[in-house]
Amino acid sequence: MREGVRKTVLVFCSVLLLAAFMATGCTRYANEEQLQALDETKAAALSAEEKVTELEKEKAALEAKLADKQDELKKVGEEKKTVQSKL
Repeated sequence: MREGVRKTVLVFCSVLLLAAFMATGCTRYANEEQLQALDETKAAALSAEEKVTELEKEKAALEAKLADKQDELKKVGEEKKTVQSKL
């Protein structure tokens, strides 16, 4: 009789434990909040990548402008030497 009660209690506890695990809602899928956070993060990453591309273009343009100004400075310096030698 005691063994029957033990088996019944063991089966009941096992079923209860299994039901508790199933009721917790463990899934492999993301919920709405996680999906929204993922979308926001993705949008921020894309925005940052666009900004990086834009800044790299701006940097290249400024470097080209700097090179032009340095060439101009060199030419003006040579012209200045020429003018000073004539004086």
